Amino acid sequence: MRNMSPFGRRTRLVPAVALASLAATLIACGPARSSSAASARERAYRESNVGVARLEQFDYREAAAAFRRALAIDPSLSIAHLDLAIALFYDSQLDEAEREARLAADAMPSAPQPSYVRGLIARAAGRDDDAAAAFGRVLAIDPRDVGARIERGQLLVAKRNYADAAALFEQALAAEPFNATAAYGVAIALTRGGRAADGRDAMARFQRLRDNPASITYDNVYMGQGRYAEAVSSTGLEPELIDPAVPAVAFVDAGAPAGDQATPPRPDPAIAFGEPIDVTGGAGPALARAAASLARSVTLADLDGDGALDLIAPSGDSVAIFRNSGGRFDRAAPTTLRFDGTTPLAAIAGDYDNDGRSDLFVLGYPSNRLYRQDESGRFTDVTQPAALPAARALARTAAFVDLDHDGDLDIVIGGLASLPQAFAPGGAGTFPDAFAPGSNQLLRNDGNGRFSDVTRDAGVAAAGHAVAIVPTDFDNHRDVDLLVVGYGGRPSLFSNLRDGAFRDVASETGLPADGPYTAVAAGDVNKDGATDFFFGRRGAGGLLAMSDGSNRFTVADAPADTRDAVASQFVDYDNDGLLDLLVLTPRGARLWRNAGQSWMDVGARALPAAARSGDDPPVSMALGDLDGDGDIDAVVRLASGRIRVWRNDGGSARRSLRVDLKARVSNRSAIGSKVEMRAGSLRHKLETMSTTPAVEPADVLFGLGARDRADVVRVLWPAGIVQAEVEPPQLRGASTTAAMPITELNRKPSSCPYLFFWNGSRFEFLTDFMGGGEMGSWAAPGVHDAPDPDEYVRIGRDRLQPRGGRYELRVTNELEEALFVDRLQLVAVSHPANVDVYPNEGLRSKAARRPFALYATRAARPPLRAVDENGRDVLDRISRIDRRSVDDFVLEPIQGYARPHGVTISADVAGATRVLLLLTGWTDYAFSSDNVAAHQAGLAPEPPALQIQDEGGIWRTVVPEIGVPVGRPQTIAVDLTAVLPPHRRVVDLRIVTTLRVYWDQILVDTSDPAPFMVARVDPREATLRARGF
Repeated sequence: MRNMSPFGRRTRLVPAVALASLAATLIACGPARSSSAASARERAYRESNVGVARLEQFDYREAAAAFRRALAIDPSLSIAHLDLAIALFYDSQLDEAEREARLAADAMPSAPQPSYVRGLIARAAGRDDDAAAAFGRVLAIDPRDVGARIERGQLLVAKRNYADAAALFEQALAAEPFNATAAYGVAIALTRGGRAADGRDAMARFQRLRDNPASITYDNVYMGQGRYAEAVSSTGLEPELIDPAVPAVAFVDAGAPAGDQATPPRPDPAIAFGEPIDVTGGAGPALARAAASLARSVTLADLDGDGALDLIAPSGDSVAIFRNSGGRFDRAAPTTLRFDGTTPLAAIAGDYDNDGRSDLFVLGYPSNRLYRQDESGRFTDVTQPAALPAARALARTAAFVDLDHDGDLDIVIGGLASLPQAFAPGGAGTFPDAFAPGSNQLLRNDGNGRFSDVTRDAGVAAAGHAVAIVPTDFDNHRDVDLLVVGYGGRPSLFSNLRDGAFRDVASETGLPADGPYTAVAAGDVNKDGATDFFFGRRGAGGLLAMSDGSNRFTVADAPADTRDAVASQFVDYDNDGLLDLLVLTPRGARLWRNAGQSWMDVGARALPAAARSGDDPPVSMALGDLDGDGDIDAVVRLASGRIRVWRNDGGSARRSLRVDLKARVSNRSAIGSKVEMRAGSLRHKLETMSTTPAVEPADVLFGLGARDRADVVRVLWPAGIVQAEVEPPQLRGASTTAAMPITELNRKPSSCPYLFFWNGSRFEFLTDFMGGGEMGSWAAPGVHDAPDPDEYVRIGRDRLQPRGGRYELRVTNELEEALFVDRLQLVAVSHPANVDVYPNEGLRSKAARRPFALYATRAARPPLRAVDENGRDVLDRISRIDRRSVDDFVLEPIQGYARPHGVTISADVAGATRVLLLLTGWTDYAFSSDNVAAHQAGLAPEPPALQIQDEGGIWRTVVPEIGVPVGRPQTIAVDLTAVLPPHRRVVDLRIVTTLRVYWDQILVDTSDPAPFMVARVDPREATLRARGF
């Protein structure tokens, strides 16, 4: 649907049936609101946001209270009625929930959420027919919704209509292939419907899905019953929140960077996709000419760590680097990179070796180069030491990205034309079709300064004519996927399978089919939390692929004047909090403002006049806040090869927040982070990338529109750590922008359960435990650890006290792990007062595990002496539990790993008939991704082993695995009686490992065994309840 306005032509953003921007339908668009009413609505939104946060903490009562406060401020806020219904439903207040859901349905007749919630309420109340009708209304609005299909299918199973139920479950599974609940429903429906063989096959499929960490399982808790059972919060796309007036914001040509003589006009014309090429002299010379004409890229990156974006641009046989000084670019001659025998085409920046300094990977013809930046800021060619393989293809696109989430940056390259050079059989004489397709290349960072070519194993080769790569977590499964777009083929969307391999799911997600694609942009345009795409095409307007929030895309035409796009980016040029679309074409640059449900052409007023013509048009661009004033500027490369800087004039009139990320656990460039900002009614998400051509701005800058401040910034780091900062900096004085540095928390993304006990006056933390029972963890790629399901935790004498005549303990599940508890039991040990009792605990490999046993000790004492790996006396440190551990050893860069280290002790064992070693400590664990990284770097985990020095001074291992302490702390009892040499008065022992094990206390016991009695007590009562975060 199109109309004309005084501001120019508008085109629909998405088709009317698209549900991705559904939030825009949740609030009726009425007349303009007064400033006081708008202020009240904004306050109501903020209260509603608090309610959504409380729901995510499973605090349903407080969530309901917040939604009621929002409605008290503004009774017309429809989403607050819906969200209140959800909170009341999960708080089991079904009648009140039904009333609120009806109010929401009356206010939002075209939204599926109210009917979905009413269906859940009806099921909970036993009104199955009403539930079926409600879910039917949902499917009438959104025929593809997975949750409604599963709910109706389960209702049909209850009515023994197995055939229709199986069909619904199959449809749900086709829409969401990783949905284990749908797979289970298929198996049950087929089996009960008499199709036993099909049911067995379906059950096997369910079991495979159940064991897949990427699978989706529905349950009866909040966020576990489908997307339409989740609270709706404002996004900023609601019609009443969008200012239709075009602001006085424009890009102004600020000239060329200082020293731009480094990039003089090129004699070779810029080549365009689909145009005839000179094939004189064969494939080699033709490809060389094509490569030279492609060398018109620009890259923005903070190379010197000063917070300002520097400029990298290839030119002839070198790469020119311009340092940003106060918003101006100055040529930094000492760091100009010169190439011999290679034409540099484009560069990406990233800290591949995690030393805190950005390095450069440069695409070139016929070879690519890797440059490492040293402490002085100089770049050194490390292509050979890094073992980079030869290029497989001429490439114009590449990305730094941590695809295996092991904490370092890998390199992915998109092939444009094959190397060695060859014409395509029967190919047309146009670029790039004249050349044989090039294959992609994935270079895995091994963490030791070297890279390995894992393209074949990863399954991403896919020969084609790649024009752009977008590393993005398209399905929000917390792993980075790859979109590779090529000229003349279908886009490939490689879903990360988390085992080093990828699967192309483009055809399953609704992305467009084959086409002459020439450019890509990426960003969360419709604010559903998932990435949307723009695809530029030769000879036609571009396409918009909008995510629907459930791993599928709705494709619609972009504005017609995007035809022949050569570069594109989504950018919030006016700081209103919505992503706009900037496109470069052979006819000049074009800019469309996001007006919510339409695109408004604002190029005539917002772009330099020269840039909008076909005379020396811009052919590449990089965007970012160059002068730190809080709006996005641009650097463009013209067809002639010259560089121009476009300063944003007016965008900073609206407030903005810049987020500066500093990674400590993830790759140090923080590439692959997802940053979400919420400011009252506005929500916006950005992802950090390092790609060429750039598909998004180079820094993380959030426009706030009319809002005076941000409420919260949430970062999902590549390491899996979720970090929310609730006190963004406030604007001061006349400033309209603020910078918010966020340093990654050096904490685990998950944690073992915690054990608390009643000590007579309060619940006291004892330890974390059950770590040895972790399921699915990797010891190496494809190699799973064998979980140890049993663990005995020692509670010292007189610590556990009765409460109301009972002993009470509490087990809490921390962070994001799923906890499966089969049995909890109290083991009471009666023993003499001068005796201590320890279980034989400690995590060991499956082959080294021992049956349960207890050791009774008397008068355990510190050893005669103790020294660490460096010969330092640590006897005082290990004589008592005081959190002063032996910690002076060298850590490997990979979490959980260390250089070989140990503690050497001397023990007096004269006359002993039994010798026990009691080692108390804790372990800084490695996670699966760490073990993968260690395997790639050639590191092997060596668990703590016990060695004895023989009379000849040779250390000999006598206990290969004494056990890893899995609690904080845990005592490991080691019986040395059988391994000690006879007739030795003093024995020297050494505990060695390559794990990060910190010993807090080491005691020796030479007493004889003491008597004790054991009684096992099962719980009288067990209660499961939510406790939030």
